[in-house]
Amino acid sequence: MSLLLIKHIVLGLSIAAPIGPINIEILRRGLSQGFWPSLFVGAGGMTADCILMFLMYQGLAQPLTLEGVQLTFIIFGAIVLMHTGLQSLRKQKESILVNEWNHSINTGLMDSFLTGAFIAAFNPLNVLFWLGIYGSVLSDTFNDSNKIKAFFISSAVFIGVGLWNFNLALTVHFGRKSLNPSHLKWISFAASLIIFGFGLHLSYQAIMRILDMM
Repeated sequence: MSLLLIKHIVLGLSIAAPIGPINIEILRRGLSQGFWPSLFVGAGGMTADCILMFLMYQGLAQPLTLEGVQLTFIIFGAIVLMHTGLQSLRKQKESILVNEWNHSINTGLMDSFLTGAFIAAFNPLNVLFWLGIYGSVLSDTFNDSNKIKAFFISSAVFIGVGLWNFNLALTVHFGRKSLNPSHLKWISFAASLIIFGFGLHLSYQAIMRILDMM
């Protein structure tokens, strides 16, 4: 049982590790606002993932494979990521103009949480990724007759994700102390551009799918 839990915790770590919009936003928030806003982005993303997994367990997995549903997620994902990127760029411009980088505007932990939740919920790559994980790994776990065992094993995946988010937020928080304000500004600016780029890429995918359907 212990080895099974460790296996799924490692699976959670491997799921969270690849660079994507959530990790980029955790990095950006950590650089500009500190540890807790950064951590709450990851918490929001995990909450959305948990809800998504529960809905799959309730039978949502099949509808998520439909072309129209995937297109809807792509469109909303593009809007969320482009909006997040643009808002980040706008706030950085304001902080640079007033020379308050070290005291950047704290938009609140709830804003960080909701940003992480929306990015995770409407990122089609994230949804499809979890759909694959559910189909290949977690569906057997949920079908286990021992529901308590199934709960702990599936929870181990999210423990792994949480450990990665905590480690990333902590690393960025302490790592930023070794960078001067100019470096922080440019790294955060690049992170905002990358998030906006993810949104542009999803917009392109949505346009191509719509053209294919016509």
